[in-house]
Amino acid sequence: MNKQTISRRHVIGAALAAPAIIGTARAQARMLKMTLADTVANPVYDICKKFAADVHERTKGSLDIQVYGAGQLGSQVNALTGMQTGIIDFVAHTTGYMDTIWPRCAVLDLPYVFRDGAMAAKVLDGPVGEELFKAFPERGVYGLCWGHWGWRPCSTTLTKPLTEPSDMAGLKIRIQPGAIFAESFKQVGAIPVAIDISEVYVAMSQGAVQAIETPIISMVANKMQEIVKVVNQTNFVYNAGALMVSKRRFDSFTPEQQTAVREAAKDMAVYWRADVATATDKAAETMKAAGVQIADVDTGAYTKALKPIYDKFRPVIGDDLVDMVLKQTGAA
Repeated sequence: MNKQTISRRHVIGAALAAPAIIGTARAQARMLKMTLADTVANPVYDICKKFAADVHERTKGSLDIQVYGAGQLGSQVNALTGMQTGIIDFVAHTTGYMDTIWPRCAVLDLPYVFRDGAMAAKVLDGPVGEELFKAFPERGVYGLCWGHWGWRPCSTTLTKPLTEPSDMAGLKIRIQPGAIFAESFKQVGAIPVAIDISEVYVAMSQGAVQAIETPIISMVANKMQEIVKVVNQTNFVYNAGALMVSKRRFDSFTPEQQTAVREAAKDMAVYWRADVATATDKAAETMKAAGVQIADVDTGAYTKALKPIYDKFRPVIGDDLVDMVLKQTGAA
């Protein structure tokens, strides 16, 4: 056999092997699913896309996270259970749904527990946030970082502002699931109804509910400025939430991939808060431009009326955690 024949065979062999090599490289890229309830119009969707792109870059393409918004992978409750079983890999979710699995998360939804966003971020990034995340692995989940959707005003199809707690009497209001949300509104005489955000526009249009309690960025993302008349700055709750990952999936990553995901999440916590703050201001302007009134309320009266909620939920949350938060925030 001459050298020319050998050379030809090498070339042919290399050509035949090339597709297999390329195919193997592509196979190494793991396709992962991330879900959130928000539509593509919500800034939190873009924040999740930014995180996915960062992970892709940090892992040199070995982890490819596809982001699904607007509940495409199921209801908000199903998203959390899907993550526990490994059907869904990543979830960005608010604490209102999280406390159905981790009841102690309700401490973040105590009415008026945070005076401002800076205080909330300090608590979430400190011992309280760490303590809450400790309970996640036993339910098949890891907490990666804390973020938020903004404060939760009460917006109505009525023209009269909800200036005082008595104005809430008999008001049918959409809330997200979570016992503390339901009890808070019952405390001021309202009638809370748990409805997925994707169904609220129709529910309010048809009069099934007269109000919605949700961040203003979610209002605009779901075009609620078309039907609401007043955004009441009740702001019982700083709408905290978390980026979470399936424990089963995360444990299957290489150490390098795990580090990349955690570092990307650490960065995400910073721009998540900044981007939501900017988007909230823009959403308020959108509301005003649509003719929606932004009304102040007597937060002192609401704070006093809702104080019994703290004692009611101490047995659920735990005295230790409630006291830890109150010590940091001074809300006691």
